[in-house]
Amino acid sequence: MVQQYGISEIVLLNDEVEKIIEEVRFKGYSIIRNIISLEECLKINNKLEEIYSIQVEEIGKENLQKIQELDVVRCPLYYDEKFVSLLTNNFILSVLQKLFQNKFILHLQNGIINRPYTKHHQTSWHRDIPYQEYTTSKPLSINVFYCLSPFNKQTGATQILPYSHKYEKFPSINFVEQNAIHIEANPGDIVIFDSWLYHRATPNVSNIVRYGLNHVFTLPILKQQIDLPVFLNGKYNDDPILQELLGYTFMTPKSVFEYRYKKMSKHGH
Repeated sequence: MVQQYGISEIVLLNDEVEKIIEEVRFKGYSIIRNIISLEECLKINNKLEEIYSIQVEEIGKENLQKIQELDVVRCPLYYDEKFVSLLTNNFILSVLQKLFQNKFILHLQNGIINRPYTKHHQTSWHRDIPYQEYTTSKPLSINVFYCLSPFNKQTGATQILPYSHKYEKFPSINFVEQNAIHIEANPGDIVIFDSWLYHRATPNVSNIVRYGLNHVFTLPILKQQIDLPVFLNGKYNDDPILQELLGYTFMTPKSVFEYRYKKMSKHGH
């Protein structure tokens, strides 16, 4: 029992989900251990490399370099159903449901390949909904980041500024140097954090490639990075969970009639 006085209310935790939610709300992040196996991680890493090769072929490596897109695998769920199954982990969804206390959709799914001694665009400090220099009392956006390789100072682990999701401006260099911390995680762990938390990848000075898979979930009021219902051409629309997660339920009506017809359908007409 914690000694205290002059306090009339204290948060009581009933389960692991509530513990994670408290950590995300207060300090901005939480680490969830052993969500997927090492064997699964290795398979996903191989798939990310395969998909990245396809995407390089589509647009060209030089062009990717020009737009700072090297070693970023956009929307892998389009290319392989394995990446769809990672969206529907029951434990993660239960955390997101309580964090948002509302409907939410997938804003993006990106693979990050952090190669040894290679500069990566993600090593710049940023928020994952960039250019938003304000804060909110409840989260608009939550990251679910699968660590698919060892995450430590040598491999270029994600560095974060705890509590920075509560402040509008990026702090001074002095504050960053004194307070930034590295995420230490094993393959198969997940880092879940408020997207307003300032963070970055760090240089990989190891002899292995560091892989990660980032998901950003948002309230439906924020548009997706890629229009997934259009990109997927209706795929997964018959699955009630994916229909909502992928944004089919929240597509913008194309006419007054469609807008009203959707409202009628919700009321059973």
